[in-house]
Amino acid sequence: SIEDLARRLGASPATIRRDLDLLETEAPIERTHGGARIRPIRQAEQDFAARESQDIPEKQAIAAAVMRLITPRSTIFLNDGSTIMAIAKAILAAGIEVFAATPAVNVATKLSEGDGVTSCLLGGIVRQSSLATAGPFTDSMAAQINADLAIISPDGVHAESGATFIHPHDAALARRMSERSEKTIVVATASKLQKRERINALGVTAIHTLVTCASAERVAELEHAGLKVVSASLTGKSEHG
Repeated sequence: SIEDLARRLGASPATIRRDLDLLETEAPIERTHGGARIRPIRQAEQDFAARESQDIPEKQAIAAAVMRLITPRSTIFLNDGSTIMAIAKAILAAGIEVFAATPAVNVATKLSEGDGVTSCLLGGIVRQSSLATAGPFTDSMAAQINADLAIISPDGVHAESGATFIHPHDAALARRMSERSEKTIVVATASKLQKRERINALGVTAIHTLVTCASAERVAELEHAGLKVVSASLTGKSEHG
């Protein structure tokens, strides 16, 4: 309560009210009658935060390598996931001008912070498990966009099956994004390589470039299958295979 906060902090109720009004816009709290409380966090948000906290240096290195492949003022597709969020943050940090279409509500919101970014949220049914839209509305909107790049983060990348997904809606949208783009870039942490999930989305021939931090040994079979690999170095440099 405001009364309790004023007593604990030694501040006036008027000051506490002003501070709570400010915090409501910047922190996970919401105002209540006579006080404030922690805003409930949805399970999907908690799950995403947990994924985002994993392999941070690897995802940042992948994002840095991808930035070298994005031309300013281009049109790009981004699907969803924590690696895609790292790329969105890199786009903002670079301050480049792009038109970015994504089904990920959190990615679209993050990209909207950039003055040079036109953030396009692909409409559809929001899946609570992924914080992203899916279904025929999403696919229909993606089909109207002509993109330079599709940047896809799959659930697995396999030498025989290419980019694969657990959920059929994710696979279908990845295919649509690739079809509507001049080039398709697949991004994957080392843990996703040589992993084949249940739904095929993009064959090896549909993928222009794979960006990963995995070792040469881990990508050798993928390169032998015909994939062009950009090795994102954790030192900040990238090597083209």
